[in-house]
Amino acid sequence: MFKYEGISCPHCGEKFKPTDEILICPDCGAPYHRRCIEELGACKFQDLHAKGESWQPPQKAPHEEEETKYDSRAPLRCSRCGTVNSRDKLFCEVCGTPLNRDEPENGAPGSQGPRNTGWQQPPHTMAYNPYTTPFGGLSPDEEIEDIPVKDLALFVGQNTHYFLPKFKDMVTKGKKVSWNWAAFLFDSYYLFYRKMWGPAIVTAVLKFALAIPGLVLFYNMFFLQMGLEMPSGEETLTLMYQLSNIFYILSLAMQAALALFSNYLYQRRVFRSVGKLRERKDSPDYSTMLTAKGGTSVKAVVLCIVATLLFSFLSSTLLLASISSLY
Repeated sequence: MFKYEGISCPHCGEKFKPTDEILICPDCGAPYHRRCIEELGACKFQDLHAKGESWQPPQKAPHEEEETKYDSRAPLRCSRCGTVNSRDKLFCEVCGTPLNRDEPENGAPGSQGPRNTGWQQPPHTMAYNPYTTPFGGLSPDEEIEDIPVKDLALFVGQNTHYFLPKFKDMVTKGKKVSWNWAAFLFDSYYLFYRKMWGPAIVTAVLKFALAIPGLVLFYNMFFLQMGLEMPSGEETLTLMYQLSNIFYILSLAMQAALALFSNYLYQRRVFRSVGKLRERKDSPDYSTMLTAKGGTSVKAVVLCIVATLLFSFLSSTLLLASISSLY
């Protein structure tokens, strides 16, 4: 997106185009076509220079301002997420991107203008791409089920550009099904990571339960390989073999169900939690509470991994103890 699109050159009156070569006055920041400043020889806003003031683009009508409220081209609009920032801000208060103030970056090479007076070309600014921004193309103040998008973004934390459009699509279309590869591949670990405690615990318990027939088979096959009598009888072993096949299919079905419904479950958790926290939206700690209650939990994933390793360790210990008792 071109930074000076819609702004006219102070000398010729023509609106700047992306292909135009523009020079910026080092004293007041006024932009000119290179040909125009070479024709003028000096900036036409000498009165601003004398007062030490900066050039400002013409003010837009209120309806025009509303249309470009989240446009990264506007002054002090973040070029990454489009958030409106107050003039005393150096960085975007939402995503932390440095705010462009029509000044070249430190050390950035500039094209010299007439009489080598230090005229600079405007610095490169990142184009506004709604699909890689923290809000996924939504306006920060837009509301979904009476909750501002910026509040949802603070609560979600990671991957807001993925979840926020999903949430809006689910609410507007009444959808409950959408595929989530992370939930399919990591099942309960993913749910713990997203602090979905109830579904995470239920999934983990079911996962261990579905693994029991396979563990019994492994336990007996190990005894057979060691040349020892198997603890389970033939009938029990046949039953465990059949159950292990059935439970494996059930395990895959559970993973597919998680992949299909985890986004919906997460959306309901987010909206329910943020809705409760909004009762304290006037509190100075409101943003901190959103971040603390939401976000992700690496610790929960680590604990889940430790529990899995502990389960494996106890199973191995039981197996070794059984073998030792036979000697």
